[in-house]
Amino acid sequence: MAMTEATTRQLLVRSAGICALCKDRLLTSRFTGKDIYLGERAHNVGRGTGPNSPRGKSAMDLEERDEPDNLLLLCPTCHGEIDEKQNLDAFTVDRLKGIKTSHERWVSEALAIPPDRSTWVLRMQGNVGRDVPSISRSETAIATLDRQRTGRFAGFTSNGVEIDLRPQPDPVAAYRPYYDGCRRQIDATIGRELLPAIESGTIDHLSVFAIARWPLLTYLGSCLGDKVPTDVYQRHRIPEGWTWPTDATGSDFSFEFFDGAGDDTVVVLSMSASVQRSELPADLQDHPTYTVSPTDRVTPHADIVATPAALKAAERCLRSIFSEIEATRKTTPRIHVVGAAPLSVCLTLG
Repeated sequence: MAMTEATTRQLLVRSAGICALCKDRLLTSRFTGKDIYLGERAHNVGRGTGPNSPRGKSAMDLEERDEPDNLLLLCPTCHGEIDEKQNLDAFTVDRLKGIKTSHERWVSEALAIPPDRSTWVLRMQGNVGRDVPSISRSETAIATLDRQRTGRFAGFTSNGVEIDLRPQPDPVAAYRPYYDGCRRQIDATIGRELLPAIESGTIDHLSVFAIARWPLLTYLGSCLGDKVPTDVYQRHRIPEGWTWPTDATGSDFSFEFFDGAGDDTVVVLSMSASVQRSELPADLQDHPTYTVSPTDRVTPHADIVATPAALKAAERCLRSIFSEIEATRKTTPRIHVVGAAPLSVCLTLG
């Protein structure tokens, strides 16, 4: 009983050289970038039947246990995790079989997508209140695959173009320094990594995943502009995740205009929660105001943008407002945007 070179090759191809658990690439050093094989062949049903062979008690023939169908390609860390005695109740034969099947199906589906359906992933993560959210690489890969695109991870690391605003000082302590520092970091990353790759033609499509305070989302959107075709993703609560739900219905949006005596213009986003004009700060209530809300008497709620079509509808509504402001209120000295809107809308606003 021995694993052959043909078995190893088949496992590598079926797993695409990627750890089935953590999704790390196993053919390149994360430190030097050199070509180094880091994969290990892990057994689902243990190789032997003794007490030192995890998950070895099985009716499976010993000759079948070194076959590709009973092996997972894992990194050394994940291999050690699944075989630890304390973890055997979590990493059962059935669970590992499901992980293997899901991973190899994901690889097969990704490889079936034509090369021109690839997309480069950009992630921006910042503090939101007391929360310190994160956007995992595997979440973005699954979300882009669901839209028939394979996520590619550009940049200096294998994690893609990343803007991590979380180390910035607590925004509650001093708002102006916080936003100034975040803007400088966004400018540096966009200018150093993204724009040169777009100008050279290396990046021809972007997928953007972002969690941050919404002025920063809007600023990121303004930096990206229309330089390259872009898909913007939304963090959903039900079901939780970044993948666009397949059974959701799209919402449409419209705006109302309320005239006022002030010189400034106010745009109220009453989308993810209801925002009344009476709730605006007193110094904004006398200015001309555009209020955006869902149509067809739909009540604003957190997952109001549940489909890409709904995000496009929100974008069209906002473009109409700014076109009208451009046509009728060119001299307005300032536009105030207030209210409640999903992350993706805030980014699109830019």
